[in-house]
Amino acid sequence: MSVSVLSALKIGGLRECQVVAGHNGLSKPIKNVTIMEVPDIVRWLKGNELLLTSLYPVKDDERAQRELIQKLKAAGTSALAVKPYHFVKSIPEAILEEADKCGFPIIEIPEHISYLDILSPVMNTIFDNKVVLQEDLEQASQILNEISLNAQGIDTFIETLGYLTKNTITVESQYSFITLPEAPFALSPLTDEEQDELTFIRHPILINRKYEEQTVPCIVAPIMLNGRVFGNITCWGVMTDHSKIDLAILEKASSLLSLEFLKLKVKYDVEQQFRNDFLRELLFNESMNKKDLNEWGEKYHFDLGGKYVCLLLSGENGEQRADETDSSKVNEVDHAVRKRWPGAIVGEIRQLICVVLPVGDGDDDGEHIKSQCKVLLNDLKVYTNPHAVSRMSVGRVNSGIKGLRLSFYEAEQAIRLQRRINHSQDIIYYDDLGVYRLLGQPSVEKECRYFYKETIGKLVDYDKNHDLKLVESLKAYFQNNENLKETSEFLYIHVNTLKYRINKISVISGYSLNKTDEKMMLYLGLKVHDMGAVFID
Repeated sequence: MSVSVLSALKIGGLRECQVVAGHNGLSKPIKNVTIMEVPDIVRWLKGNELLLTSLYPVKDDERAQRELIQKLKAAGTSALAVKPYHFVKSIPEAILEEADKCGFPIIEIPEHISYLDILSPVMNTIFDNKVVLQEDLEQASQILNEISLNAQGIDTFIETLGYLTKNTITVESQYSFITLPEAPFALSPLTDEEQDELTFIRHPILINRKYEEQTVPCIVAPIMLNGRVFGNITCWGVMTDHSKIDLAILEKASSLLSLEFLKLKVKYDVEQQFRNDFLRELLFNESMNKKDLNEWGEKYHFDLGGKYVCLLLSGENGEQRADETDSSKVNEVDHAVRKRWPGAIVGEIRQLICVVLPVGDGDDDGEHIKSQCKVLLNDLKVYTNPHAVSRMSVGRVNSGIKGLRLSFYEAEQAIRLQRRINHSQDIIYYDDLGVYRLLGQPSVEKECRYFYKETIGKLVDYDKNHDLKLVESLKAYFQNNENLKETSEFLYIHVNTLKYRINKISVISGYSLNKTDEKMMLYLGLKVHDMGAVFID
């Protein structure tokens, strides 16, 4: 059996040693470990040895030092581990130069590490790899457990993990409220396929990931919460090759970090629930004392007299299922919103994500608000799941608590009417709803049904049995500002055909398009028709 020089550097006392020259030879196998303290050691070597020495036999002879490296290389020796301090203050430059030239590894042994600290563990590995693997794993697990139990922080945890694996370690999280150290290089996220593989296997896997301009082998361990992957630990195979023990260490590390993530998530969920409660009190509790509300609001930098606009966010169909507005979705939105508007308050209200956006003096212009909302929705599509957040309804800018409550009501009305009139835009503004704001009031639903039957309902019934498309023609007529030529071109029909249809509309409905009041009846009837089946028996 054998072990590579690279793998041996993760065993016993060699963990604290450093390769100082000959990095190109780290893949060489080690089959034995021996000590050199006599001049003619080379003739006793059989090849594939790790040689431990203080350099005493060649300490004062530069030529002998260079010849030693050449002879060891020729004899098939795997590496030379040097412990200076006693006979030489540091490893001579001649040895380092010669070793680099021929790709022969030179390892520097720290003063406090004895030969036995290296010899015994490496030989044990060679003869019984599994036993040493378990010993090193237990030692690594003990170190990681101590860091976790002593709450030394994720930064210390990652640093220690890098020390144990002798490689670069990065941690990624889908939770923006978890503060992680910045990666030392530009990091591309895992692909959806790689995320799916982690979710399915639930254990560390080998993945090739892009490191700067090259692709390197990595061990990626999932950070799991409730059966879902919410982050990962990656051990980048940049400095040394991966060994069997690295997989086991990352398995242990992922379990510990999953617990740490869970603690932070619980803390965040509690804080988010407080935010939700504050929003509910702010929007719905008419009897709450303003002084209490002000004290509560100070925590979220809320100004009782300030200007705010209320936004409601929903999924693709304009609704949210109860399980869709969990804390992770709210967190994603909160992260995206507060990157641009730190003073915003984000919470869950009535199974919708509610955003209370502060508006500065001079920023309450309608067009400015619309541009800000477009920017925000674009950010949300980047930072959040598009299936969970794809629509936005916007109330009007108002001041004070009563004004904010009105803005919430308007945003809620807008999102309700958006579904009724089949509004295709991603953002619907209450200001732009026009007459729908009146027709959408619950108190007028019954009257709207009668109104519909008396106006457009007659045309709808006629169209069911005839091919004149009267409702479509009437809608196009109003959309083209009652211009006969433009309407006929829009419908791809002759202008005389359009005139015939307009006359037919007047006959069937009983309302003339030449009289302002009667024309208004048909126009409003179309708006009710746009409101959908809620007004139609």
